[in-house]
Amino acid sequence: MIEFGATLKKIRLQKGFSQQYVADQLNLTRQTISKWENGRGYPDFENLILLSELYGVSIDKLVNRQTLNLDPVKVLKMNKKREKAMWLTKRAKVFVMAIVVVLFVLGGKSIYDDRQMRLSDAEVNRYFVSITNVKKIRYEKSKDGRLTELTAIVLKNDEVLHYPTLSELKKRKLVIPNKPTDSNLVTEPENVQTIFKSLLTKNAQRK
Repeated sequence: MIEFGATLKKIRLQKGFSQQYVADQLNLTRQTISKWENGRGYPDFENLILLSELYGVSIDKLVNRQTLNLDPVKVLKMNKKREKAMWLTKRAKVFVMAIVVVLFVLGGKSIYDDRQMRLSDAEVNRYFVSITNVKKIRYEKSKDGRLTELTAIVLKNDEVLHYPTLSELKKRKLVIPNKPTDSNLVTEPENVQTIFKSLLTKNAQRK
């Protein structure tokens, strides 16, 4: 880069241009031109074209093996390392994504099927609510087994709530605090069930 900067400065002086003049022609600051000439930065491709036109020289006069102090062997080695790093990065991303998908699937399944699962209060309150006096919950499922719709809740007294919403459950005082360690969840699991808030919200939207 030092050779490149020296070349820029040499050609500019040969043309009798000041750094400020070149900067004004390119709508840049004088400090930017100074950085290029001191090897502390370099112009992008578009500005290289503008410089070649302003100085009246070809681009290869500004950018070549000599001005860039280019060692082809080092460049080839660097290219190989760069490609290998990119390949490893892509493989790592695929691996991480695979882990995320697996954890998501397993996590979702455990929430739906494992009634003994214990979460923090914050997590419970965020994703689902617990209701009491439940005899049965009826769901619609997709072909791959995912719960897509909450169609009804059958209460202990055999009353059926069709497409219930969270507000309806609260009005009936069926919603209980989400505390995984609550004794109700241990002593009366047949009467307490957890329901995803998203399914209750979906029912509210349809009404």
